[in-house]
Amino acid sequence: MAAFRGVWPILYAFFDVEERLDRAAMRAQVEACIRGGAHGIAVLGLVTEFHKLTLEERRTIIDWVLEDVAGRVPVAVTVNESGVAAALEVARAAEAAGAAWLVLQPPQMAGMNEAALIRFMGALAEGVSIPCGPQNNPSMMDVALSASALRTLNRHHPQFRMMKGEGPILYVQRLIEETEGAFSIFNGLAGLELTDTHRIGCAGMIPAPDVFDVQARIWDLMDAGDEDAAEALHRSVLPLATFMMMPRTAEHFAAYGKPFFATRAGIAAVHPRRPCVEPHSLGAAILERLGRGLPSLAG
Repeated sequence: MAAFRGVWPILYAFFDVEERLDRAAMRAQVEACIRGGAHGIAVLGLVTEFHKLTLEERRTIIDWVLEDVAGRVPVAVTVNESGVAAALEVARAAEAAGAAWLVLQPPQMAGMNEAALIRFMGALAEGVSIPCGPQNNPSMMDVALSASALRTLNRHHPQFRMMKGEGPILYVQRLIEETEGAFSIFNGLAGLELTDTHRIGCAGMIPAPDVFDVQARIWDLMDAGDEDAAEALHRSVLPLATFMMMPRTAEHFAAYGKPFFATRAGIAAVHPRRPCVEPHSLGAAILERLGRGLPSLAG
C-alpha cells in the first residue's frame, strides 16, 4: 500500500483523424507522464471520455497503457460498466494486465437503492484479488455510496479499501472520519485543494494530466515538510486548475485540457470524437496565458 500515494494523472483518450484510438499519441502521453514525475497513472475516468468508448476500446486502452508503463509506476484502472458481467470482464482484464488497483464507478442509475448498489459493488470486489474501491464524486456524478455502505463493503471485502473520493475538502474529511480511516482515499477535482488533501491524510490525488508534473512536485514538497514552497507552487497553477474545473464536465476537459496537455507533451494533433463540445477561442487564449512558463513534457 506504500506505493499507492502521490499524484496519479488520469489519461486522456487520443483519437486520430478518423476518430480511432491513436496508438502513438497514447504512448507519448504515458511517456510524458513518467518523464514528468507521476507517482502513478490512472486511466478510463471521466476525462478519458469512457462514455464514448466501446468495451473493446476500453480493454485496448488498458492493454496499451499497462504495456507502455511496463511496471515503472503503478496503474489504477477505472471500471465503469453498469452491468456486473461487463464490469467483471473489464476488472479481470485490468488485473490480468497488471493493474495495481481498481476504481469501481457506481452505476449512474436514477432510483437505484443502496442495497442494490452494495450488492453490485460486492460482486465486483469478490471477482478480483487486487485492491479496489468506489469512485465517490457527488459533485459530478449522480450516484455515490454513503459512509454506512462503504463501511459495510469494507467489512465484508478486505480488498475493498481504496477510494477515489472526489469533492470539496470538507466532504473528503467527513469521508475519512465516517469510514474511520479504512480507505486510502485519492481526491481529484483538478487538484484544486491539493495541499489540504495532503494535510488531512489522503493517499494522493488523481487529476487530469494538464499540470500533473507541478502537482507531483507539490506533493513531494508536502511530504518533505516544506509547506511554504508547496503552497507557493500550488498558487502558481491554481488559476489554471480553477478554469478547468469550473464547468465540472468531462467535455470541458476534452475541449480545453486535452489540447493544452498535448502541446506540453509534444503530441502534434488532437482530434475529437463526436459528439463533442467545440472549444471557444477565448478558452484557448486563457489557457495559453495561464500556461506560460510551464516546462515541456516532450521527449
